[in-house]
Amino acid sequence: MTRKNETRIVGGKWMVDDEEESEARPRKPRSKSKSAGVVKQSYESNPDVQRWLSEQAIGEGRKAPFQPNFLAGRRDGDWVLSSLNHFYEQDLICDVISEVKSGKEATVFCCTADPSTGVEFMAAKIYRPRIFRALSNDAIYREGRVARDMDGRVVRGGRGVPGRATQKGRAFQIESWIAFEYATQQAVYAARVTTPQPFSQIGNGILMEFVGTPEDPAPRICEIAIDGGIARRLYDELLEDVRRSLLAHRIHGDLSAYNILFHNDRAVVIDFAQAVDPRLSQDAFDLLLRDVARLCSYFAPYGVRANPHEIATALWEEYLQGT
Repeated sequence: MTRKNETRIVGGKWMVDDEEESEARPRKPRSKSKSAGVVKQSYESNPDVQRWLSEQAIGEGRKAPFQPNFLAGRRDGDWVLSSLNHFYEQDLICDVISEVKSGKEATVFCCTADPSTGVEFMAAKIYRPRIFRALSNDAIYREGRVARDMDGRVVRGGRGVPGRATQKGRAFQIESWIAFEYATQQAVYAARVTTPQPFSQIGNGILMEFVGTPEDPAPRICEIAIDGGIARRLYDELLEDVRRSLLAHRIHGDLSAYNILFHNDRAVVIDFAQAVDPRLSQDAFDLLLRDVARLCSYFAPYGVRANPHEIATALWEEYLQGT
C-alpha cells in the first residue's frame, strides 16, 4: 500500500500520495500563459494560500536572493520559500540540501546552517498548504492552548481573535498553532528534555537543530531494532523526559515510536504539534496516560514491565503538588 501524504518526484513529475486529500486536491492548473512565461503552480487558485504567500513575502532584503538549487522546479517551491527566506535573512541558514521527511501536515528539509549559529546543519519543518484545512480531531488540543489576539496578547473568551471561517482567521489560527508548537519545544528544551534545539519560528516554518547527518538522518525508533541492552535505559530516559515536560507545563499529546528519533544511543523527542498545557486542558491526564501507555507498549517486547496508569498517576500527583 502506498504511504499516505507523501510528495515525491517520479519520472520528473510530482506525485502526491495522499488518500485523505484526494477529494480536496486542487484542480488541474490552467495551461501555461504566453505572457506570464511560467507554469502556474497547482495550489495558486487557493485564496488562503495566496493570502499567506503575500503576507509572508519579504521585500528587498539586505542579502542576495535566496535561491536554493534543491528547490528549483518544485511545485511547492514558492510555499517552502515563504518561510525559508526569513531564516535566510536572519542569518540562520545558507542553503537547502535535501528533503528528509514528508508527512501529512509538514515536510522537513535539511539545510546548511549559517556559520554564526555554531552548528553545521538545521532542520526546517515547513507546514504544507493543506494546513489550511481544519486539523483533524484537534478540539482537545485547542482547549489546552493559550489563545492570542492579532498583536500576540493573551485573550479570554475569544475576543480579539478572528473567526475560523474567514481567510484571515484561518491564517491566524495556523500561525498561532505553529507558534505554540515552537514555544513548547523551547520550553521542554529549557527543561533539559532530549529534543532538537529550537532556533526560530516564522509563519509556517520551524527551524531547529538537525539530528544526524545529511547522508544519515537519525531514524525513528519505529524504523529500527533497538539493542536490548540499552532498551531499559532509553525507556527510563523517555519517562524522565515526560516528567520534565510535565513540570514545564507541557504534555506531548502524541508521543509514540513515530515521534522519537534514535541518535548516538539516545532517544530524541520530536513533533510537538499536538502538545497541550495541562493547566488549560480537561483532557490533560488522559493525554499524559496515553503517552505513557504508548511508551510502555513499545518497550514491552524488550522486557520492560510497567503499569501505565500507576506511572501516569504518580507523575500527575507530583505535578499537582508543584503547581
